[in-house]
Amino acid sequence: MNIKKLNFKTLAWAIVPALLIGFSACGDDDTPPPSTTTPTKTLNKTTLTNNKIWYNKGSFIVHDFKNGGLYGVDGQWRWVNNSDTMEIKMMANGNFVKWKFNWNTDTEMECEWIGNGPARLFKSTEW
Repeated sequence: MNIKKLNFKTLAWAIVPALLIGFSACGDDDTPPPSTTTPTKTLNKTTLTNNKIWYNKGSFIVHDFKNGGLYGVDGQWRWVNNSDTMEIKMMANGNFVKWKFNWNTDTEMECEWIGNGPARLFKSTEW
């Protein structure tokens, strides 16, 4: 038996697996998997009411918030005890009705007229 052959075979058996392991470890860094959770939708009162018009499906204007508590042409809006509920008077001679606001973004919001059915989606553009 040739010692040079034996040393080369022994060396090859040691180097080849080490190279394979080393090459498999090279490459792009592992990127984290995409998030499977939906971001929490929160209520941002400032962007909800800052001179903002909200449309229902069918493009009918439902809410027309103006700064300073003005609603539409001559109505009013005000938060109830700094909660997620608002009292809205659609016209100066009307009565206040309560709306609960669940969440909003710059372009969408969900709210419900308390006592008048489920929450509905509204958008800041006609749809």
